[in-house]
Amino acid sequence: MVPPSEPVARYLPTVARARAEGLALPPGAPAEERRVAALVVLASIVRREGWTEVVDLSPAAAERLERGDPPLPLSFEPRAHRRLAEDLGLRLCTGCAGASGRARCPLCGGEPGRRACSCGAGYVGCPSCMGAGRVRRVRIRHLEDRPLEVRELYAPPEMTFVPALFSFEGALERRLGAAEPPEPLRCHDLRPRARSTAYRGGGDRVVEPDFHGHRFTGTIERAVSGLTALAAGGRVVAQAVRAYAWPLLWLRYGPDEPTRDVVVYPDLTGALQAFAGDFFNKTVSQTANRT
Repeated sequence: MVPPSEPVARYLPTVARARAEGLALPPGAPAEERRVAALVVLASIVRREGWTEVVDLSPAAAERLERGDPPLPLSFEPRAHRRLAEDLGLRLCTGCAGASGRARCPLCGGEPGRRACSCGAGYVGCPSCMGAGRVRRVRIRHLEDRPLEVRELYAPPEMTFVPALFSFEGALERRLGAAEPPEPLRCHDLRPRARSTAYRGGGDRVVEPDFHGHRFTGTIERAVSGLTALAAGGRVVAQAVRAYAWPLLWLRYGPDEPTRDVVVYPDLTGALQAFAGDFFNKTVSQTANRT
């Protein structure tokens, strides 16, 4: 039980609070109450993408290429890297055909007397081999660090099997918008933990994380899968992730009710809201109009 004085208490939904705050709930007590939690994940990520190409460089330029992986980024900024992946050896320069590193002037075509050109002799230093007469063919690995900002909300996957709640995740996302989640809902450790049993020889048992009695029921796995998918096409080389639990009270009513599923949840201020799908909202509206 969370003491009312704790900051997180204002975000924990209960039936008593919902009725006290005037939420339109079906009459009577629900047949079942499920305390579950959604997750809001805010992540700053750097994804490193790469490709290779084979090029001819002057021996001096090839010598300056670094090998190995670039260092891991220390900030979330875009960067580009070039690394030597493979040295394919020396060969004659095609720009000057190995003629002492001199190439026909591109301005006068080797005929300075017929065209105004400052080359003088019709030849210039070969830009491909830089006068070496040979080039080094190398395979270069290009790497780009792309920063990504991610904000995702994950509702419990079991809700996706309930037709009345198909649109709940989207509705909750719209309600929360892009605002910073409240700090009392932040989760600092979502890993399962071991708890010793009281029985001799029983060993430790794994206890799944929850948020003040609200079970995550698959939302952690959904969030991990979503973050893993961000590495597609590259790999994540830096990340800063914050996760916030969003406590939900899933009420299930008997078959005689017009709607059987209602979700009570807090908004950003802690005020409780109710979601029961379009059918329930229309029923409440029609009842209010008749009265």
